[in-house]
Amino acid sequence: MYIDEKESRRRQREAQNARDNRAEIVKALSLGDVTRRELFRWGLLTGSGFIAAKNGLSPFVKSAYAQVPTGVPRSPLFGAKKFTQPLPRLDVQTPHDLTADEFGNAQWPASLNEHAARRLSYHTEYTLTDGRDDRFVNPLTEKGPIEGRPPGEYFAHQRWSEYFPKKGYILTKSPCAAGTRFHPLFEAQKESSVWCYGSGRSDRGKAVPPLLKVRYGEPVTMRIYNNLPRNKSDNGGFGINQMSTHFHNSHNGAESDGACNAYHYPGTFYDYRWGLTLARSDRPENKLENDREGALRRASGPDGNGRTIPVAGDFRELQGSLWFHDHRFFYTAENVYKGDFGAINVYSGPDRGNERLQDGVNHGLPSGWVHDYGNLDFDVNLIVHDTAMRKDGQLFFDIFTTDGFLGDVMCVNMAYAPSMKVLPRKYRFRLLNACMSRFLQLVLVDPNRNTVPFKFIANDGNFVVNPIDLKMLDEQGTGERYDIVVDFSAFRPGQKIQLVNLLKHKTGRKPESRLTIGEALKGDSEDPAAGPIMEFVVSEWVDSVDAPGTRIYRGEADRSRVPAVLTQQIPIVTPDRIRTIEFKHDPLNRAKDCIPSCEDKDFLPWVIRVDGESTHSLNANRISLLIPRPGETEHWVVSTGGGWDHPIHLHFEEGITINRGGDGIPATEKLVRKDVWRLRPGGTVRFQVTFGEFGGSYVNHCHNTVHEDFAMLMRYQVLTGDDRPQLNIIPTPIPSEDGVEYMTPEVLPEAYAKKRST
Repeated sequence: MYIDEKESRRRQREAQNARDNRAEIVKALSLGDVTRRELFRWGLLTGSGFIAAKNGLSPFVKSAYAQVPTGVPRSPLFGAKKFTQPLPRLDVQTPHDLTADEFGNAQWPASLNEHAARRLSYHTEYTLTDGRDDRFVNPLTEKGPIEGRPPGEYFAHQRWSEYFPKKGYILTKSPCAAGTRFHPLFEAQKESSVWCYGSGRSDRGKAVPPLLKVRYGEPVTMRIYNNLPRNKSDNGGFGINQMSTHFHNSHNGAESDGACNAYHYPGTFYDYRWGLTLARSDRPENKLENDREGALRRASGPDGNGRTIPVAGDFRELQGSLWFHDHRFFYTAENVYKGDFGAINVYSGPDRGNERLQDGVNHGLPSGWVHDYGNLDFDVNLIVHDTAMRKDGQLFFDIFTTDGFLGDVMCVNMAYAPSMKVLPRKYRFRLLNACMSRFLQLVLVDPNRNTVPFKFIANDGNFVVNPIDLKMLDEQGTGERYDIVVDFSAFRPGQKIQLVNLLKHKTGRKPESRLTIGEALKGDSEDPAAGPIMEFVVSEWVDSVDAPGTRIYRGEADRSRVPAVLTQQIPIVTPDRIRTIEFKHDPLNRAKDCIPSCEDKDFLPWVIRVDGESTHSLNANRISLLIPRPGETEHWVVSTGGGWDHPIHLHFEEGITINRGGDGIPATEKLVRKDVWRLRPGGTVRFQVTFGEFGGSYVNHCHNTVHEDFAMLMRYQVLTGDDRPQLNIIPTPIPSEDGVEYMTPEVLPEAYAKKRST
């Protein structure tokens, strides 16, 4: 994939020229100066949408100087070495108290001068006043509604009064602040290169991703402003100034899921309401008045004063490590790659984030003790992602690599190969793979090149029943989260432990091979992202995150623990129906009926087939699968063919992994709740999913975001059982700067399941 740095200068120049030429084409496309059809006529683009196999354009054709492929040029490091900058801890966001007014709206503190959060979108008032009332008009464009959420009951917040928001967060997505760098020695990124989150209404984007600390029993409104450039072409060559935020993967109504074709434009905000409720809350046995064997104490959230707040629902469905990211159809990879992602830690009765609180419910996992809940001194979010830079140091993305994009500069929390001081005690790490296409396999290596053991406690934010002792993590696809507990007490101050990625890629199809520890530590010239990505330095003291300005010293009592039992197993049951879903590659699939627009794409090579019917790429107005009523249980059998691997993601609900056909299944996955499954090349996975209390449109898709952007998604519809609009199929929103219109969706024959269990 990447050219060896030892190659001749002529080869290096050849590779760089090819990348520069591709970048010029990308820029011309983004500005509208050229179309893909014109590139096809000129012989620069193949009929399948790939860059033509020409020297000077493609890195995979014969070099002019040698009978080997050119290779992609390495990103410049400007003299930066690994482990020479501290790990940035995520930017913890401060919530605001919300109060109910006489109309049932949620009022922000008066000092913020914000519109109230409401059940109905402000777009509804804009429509009713025909845009004549300035209070509801986009202040940037002076046309269109102020809120990007679609109007009317279809996108009203479901069960608003029941899950009335008590706290509110305000973020803005905007160009990055001046001086944004992935390393102090790297070039500062231009504001068009990195688009990330700032705090509040008008803050510039920060280089460190945001972290929201939320808790069960305290519903939240997340208001996100789109402060990106109004001009679509002011994007540094890739990315789009429209956004849709997906909370991956909380139990929310579709209007707050971020994948309903409800994207919004610069100058607008979108109010998402997150109920912070447990799934299955409607079942009689999970009502608050029915405490089964102390389940209520576990189905709970911290109250901030050492006690818990009971929450209706099944405590076995508690979640912990989640994240959010852009989900604008056809541009997800580009926007997420530019910096649109953040983490969410969800705290519960058993997972309090206070290791010293002992009440018979709290697990006491490594965290800290300063706050009642949500301590971070020994509970660390690690967001791993790969990037690539042009020779001028600016972020580079290749929109023509439809197999998947692979960067060569590995970052953690948007910092190149950082270092972290740790005490000789237990730590919890929440590991997220936020790469676009790259699979990871992570291992901890001590100074003697031995693996460091750890305990695996959660998969995709869901506790495993019993902690699992490991020395190496399983492969981790994009979007997957693994929580582990590492005990550094066996190491002396000054010793260093490295976090090492063992997987080597040549293309975005799948990992090429798993390197040995020795090979990975040495580095691989073909894939610079394989090898050490972070370092831990055992120290005598560390600065406290929870109590800034104070130090915590070695020897201070570590009272954290990892209990032998973390949760209970949800049983596998006879399903109401079985679905078969195939993720396939079809290079001749024409882009002829995209909603939203196909732009100028001629081919969308990634397709999905349900129950053996026709294959389809995404059309947001087409329903491929229908869930007829809440509470029903289905088994999904998902597969892929050929030499591809796809990390598939189910929105809204988690599934319990049952088997992988004839293949083995690791303990970290067997009968474990997940929301992302690696299919593995030619593989199959079967999981059980029960759909719950909210309705509307959701999607199931490949989380290789490049595959996703070339339409490897399907829309599925959940119908509720009451008199809400989601009792029926809701229409499809079609956004524009002038507002949102609705379109009647097409329901495919396979949406109505034909296969039922016996």
